[in-house]
Amino acid sequence: MNKGFYTKLAWTGIAKNKQLYYPYLIAGVAMVMVFYVFNFLGASEIVHSLPGKEVLPLLFDYGSWAIGLFSIPFLFYTNSSLIKKRKKELGLYNILGMNKKNIFTVLFWETVISYGIVIIGGIFIGVVFSKVAELGLVNIMDREVNYSIYIEWKSILYAVLVYAVIYFLILLNTLRQIHNNDPIELLHSDSVGERPPKSRWFPAAISLLFVLVAYYIVATLGNPLKYSQVFIAVGLITIGTFLLFICASVFLCKILQNSKRYYYKTSHFVTVSTMSFRMKRNGASLAAICVLVTLILATLAFSVSFYVGSTDTIKKHYPYDMGVSVEIPIGSMDEEMAAGTYTEEFRSEIENIVKNEKEAESVEAYSANMLALITDGRLDLSSDMRDTWFTPGYYDVWEKDNEKIVYIHVISLDEYNQLCGTSEKLNDNEVLIASETINYQSDDILLYNGEEVKVNKVVNEIPKMTEVRLEGASMDSHGCEQMFLVVPNMFSFMGGADGSAIYFESNYLTYHWEYDLNMEGTDTKLQEIYGKIEDTVQRMSDAADDSEITCYLRTEKGEKFYALAGGLLFLAIIINILFVFVTALIMYYKQISEGYEDQKRFSIMRKIGMTKKEIKRSINSQMLTVFSLPLMVAGIHFAFTSNIIYILLRYAVIDDKALLIKVMWISYFFFAIVYSLVYLLTSKTYFRIVNRTANE
Repeated sequence: MNKGFYTKLAWTGIAKNKQLYYPYLIAGVAMVMVFYVFNFLGASEIVHSLPGKEVLPLLFDYGSWAIGLFSIPFLFYTNSSLIKKRKKELGLYNILGMNKKNIFTVLFWETVISYGIVIIGGIFIGVVFSKVAELGLVNIMDREVNYSIYIEWKSILYAVLVYAVIYFLILLNTLRQIHNNDPIELLHSDSVGERPPKSRWFPAAISLLFVLVAYYIVATLGNPLKYSQVFIAVGLITIGTFLLFICASVFLCKILQNSKRYYYKTSHFVTVSTMSFRMKRNGASLAAICVLVTLILATLAFSVSFYVGSTDTIKKHYPYDMGVSVEIPIGSMDEEMAAGTYTEEFRSEIENIVKNEKEAESVEAYSANMLALITDGRLDLSSDMRDTWFTPGYYDVWEKDNEKIVYIHVISLDEYNQLCGTSEKLNDNEVLIASETINYQSDDILLYNGEEVKVNKVVNEIPKMTEVRLEGASMDSHGCEQMFLVVPNMFSFMGGADGSAIYFESNYLTYHWEYDLNMEGTDTKLQEIYGKIEDTVQRMSDAADDSEITCYLRTEKGEKFYALAGGLLFLAIIINILFVFVTALIMYYKQISEGYEDQKRFSIMRKIGMTKKEIKRSINSQMLTVFSLPLMVAGIHFAFTSNIIYILLRYAVIDDKALLIKVMWISYFFFAIVYSLVYLLTSKTYFRIVNRTANE
């Protein structure tokens, strides 16, 4: 037999099994396409010039290799479904005189042909779609569009090499399966039933226990987020879901079979017995669908919430057009509070820059910023935080039910009233607490020296101050809930120089003065004024070794933040489209395999007296029951993962739980519609196969 014979036989095998091969090839093309597109975007000069260029290329680079890794189990799954249906054909080749070496050669050429189609098709579509993706990303960020198309040859090389390795591994796995079976086993492989797992209560109970423990972990997670707990919870949910569908579902089927009133009805009898008989394979594929759906919903909820909430977040964190924040050394606070000597030059320089701007409005404020602890609902400023802040696992010391780390901002009453437009009043030994997230219940707070100060009032209106002063702090401070302490005199409340020194050592105290501006004008005009302020800040920063000086322009900060939000949304959309496609293919192959197996069962039912109407009703009952389960369970998983999503959003400085809940509801209902459409499309194949029997 020459090489031409084997290649012709390989082409014939692919064409003859097009119902199985076409989805397999489409899956490979899709994976190569997305891999190339992500790698292309990671190397794109246009992406490197966009706002957020420090993050976006890395996201796409990591995304491309994540797609490459994900391709391995997915393409193995689709190939195993294909080979399972072809074992009888390959066994027939063996019976007709071809030895296993000849069969291996045919399979080799089928793999080479498949790989060639996948690489050529994937790269061709990828080159076209990469420009579409680039234009979409640029449009999301509202940047100037470049319509020139070019090829990223390095990305093509990566795709060729990565998927060559994957298809080589698939070939080895296929040859292993054929090698381990004799011709008779291959010939009768489609007649071999799959025994359902034994119905045991213990694995069913373990599956429920795993899922419930995971739910408890994610529901009780708090700030800061413990990633070890997240990984444990995700692992338990994944394992528990597979056990739930494989073991608990069989256990439930056995319970239903023991209920004569329920089981011995025509529609229930066929549905339950079929599910029980095939649940081992059904359970694995349904669990995979459930996990994928949960992942789709979680990424969609996070990215959409991040994108939608970005505008309000920028307005909240940068409520003014521009401004400057100066960290004042502890030793200079006495003079600063008395005469403003430390910030005098900064103030003078900025006022000189904007003196000709008639519409310019300025505000300034001092604040003391530090970490503290709430114990049993009471704010304790005497807690020593230094043993925990820079030590690995530092939060573990404080992670107790009755204790919470908070980030405190102390501000004088006069400045609070000015910033908020209020007229609050305080006595000398009183404080006002302002926080949007903390419901403070105690009547007092405890100072560093053990002195108690009465809480006069608790409000949720916080002053309009920028969070630019936090940019020099550890990012973990963003994971803490924040609280403003409004006091009659800020520096006196902090204990003057002596008290400040203690807070500096134990609570990481920093003093800040900020000068913020609002003014009329175009973005170009604001950018021009900000450029002068930025130059001044740079010059004075070089001279002030003991101070951290930061300036900001809201449109500039917003531009970078919107770029990141848009990039994440774009990335999530592509990944979710891919995952929906993967889910659809899993459902499709499941429909085909189940259709051929159920065809024989319904043929027997038809022969013993079941009507066409009863068969169709039974089919509908089984299909709806089986394919609605992953969506329902994924919805429950999704609801419990909302706490993780919310905490991650807070780390990304998006603190809007109402928005998240709204997005989650919309995401679930939207995906339910998409899932139903996928079910309807893929179920046509199942009905077409089974109806060949039902219509006889």
